Amino acid sequence: MTDAELRPAAGAALSVREALDGWERLRVQAVNVLLAEQPDAAWVGRLRQLADALVALGGRYPDLSLYYLLNEQINGAQHYCALHALSCALIVQLGAPWLQWDEEQTARGVRAALSMNIAMSRLQDQLALQDGPLSETQRTQIDDHAQRGATLLEQAGVDDAVWLSVVRGHHAPQQVDDAAARAVADWLYRVDVYAAKLSRRRTRAALTPAIAARDACIGDGGRPDALGAVLLRVLGLYPPGSYVELVGGELGVVVQRGALAHQPVVALLRRADGAAVAPPRRRDTAQRGLAVRRGVDPDTVRARHAHEAVLRALD
Repeated sequence: MTDAELRPAAGAALSVREALDGWERLRVQAVNVLLAEQPDAAWVGRLRQLADALVALGGRYPDLSLYYLLNEQINGAQHYCALHALSCALIVQLGAPWLQWDEEQTARGVRAALSMNIAMSRLQDQLALQDGPLSETQRTQIDDHAQRGATLLEQAGVDDAVWLSVVRGHHAPQQVDDAAARAVADWLYRVDVYAAKLSRRRTRAALTPAIAARDACIGDGGRPDALGAVLLRVLGLYPPGSYVELVGGELGVVVQRGALAHQPVVALLRRADGAAVAPPRRRDTAQRGLAVRRGVDPDTVRARHAHEAVLRALD
């Protein structure tokens, strides 16, 4: 690969296939961890290992990692709990340098993102595929999952007060008293809202990135607030994995963030006349005449390629 974002900062580079295989393994690992019947000390160890592996792979291949996780969420509802947790953890990690977090604070944020919904993991997967409305039992499980999750973690042996406070307060960060925990909870809450809006449900298509960004990033004055600005810096207006239409009518999927939030690199999937493009071709939307017109629903594109073929457009 020639793209600097897809090469590790140090050490031998993995191939695209190897990096994607790494994420497939982490996805399976996340499913097994998050759907465990009863967290215990050994479970906490497995969660920490998952967090460390995510930080290593996500740090080396940020664009590829965002592309894989977000595109999987946008296109399907299988393994929602695991994909959502992994996506949030990765975005939390990538935002840490902008927030001037040290390594310990970053690790806490990633672990909290992975474990924030531990008390309703199975329910999350069920709801992603559910056609009907919430039952009263389901509504109760949702309402108290943050407190129950923190209790489960504490019973399993987690003694990090910040980690526990973030999980307990990830839906109500204003109620977190500790300053360090509040900073993590504020960021995680914002990331959680954004990633959830990008996800497909059986009863709801994924929102376009612009709408998700509007809901998660824009403050009362109509402009991004501080955390919203960080989220846009981390993801861009059109994050990797999302679908866009270019001004000329071509449709494609974002594979790399650009120098500016609205100028990503795109793998072209359909020509303006509707013909499919195989293999996908690279389009740099910073170039004249190739700007992004808007984000689009993936069903609009109606062209699918294996992740490896899409990412090869960067060669």
